[in-house]
Amino acid sequence: MRKDKAKVGWGVLIVLLILSAYVIPYTFLSGVDAWYGSFLLWGIVGMLVIVANIMVTKDWGK
Repeated sequence: MRKDKAKVGWGVLIVLLILSAYVIPYTFLSGVDAWYGSFLLWGIVGMLVIVANIMVTKDWGK
């Protein structure tokens, strides 16, 4: 049961990361004219989503 709660937590984190990748650039970074403002955020969020997906799927073979 504990593993199921952990997977739900990782899933919620993925959803929050995806929402933040959309909301933050169009709100807080809207005044940044340089291309690297959103690109850096999307790169970091992308890496965090990959790590969260690994954590969710690491026990699928068992």
